[in-house]
Amino acid sequence: MYICICKAVTDKRIERAVGEGAITLKDLRERTGLGTNCGKCVPQAYQLLRDSLDARHSPAAHHELATRTG
Repeated sequence: MYICICKAVTDKRIERAVGEGAITLKDLRERTGLGTNCGKCVPQAYQLLRDSLDARHSPAAHHELATRTG
């Protein structure tokens, strides 16, 4: 789903950016350009950033990572 229409940034792109190390809204802006035009996407992008970070730092995510890197 598109989060930032102006810059054509999807939820998957944001999740990928988090996987690549983005941890702040500024990081997302630098990596994707979201929020740099009209700004209507910022609240939704921020919530998705938080959700993605929470998911990466949950016990289940740690278990999944440990299983993959074994």
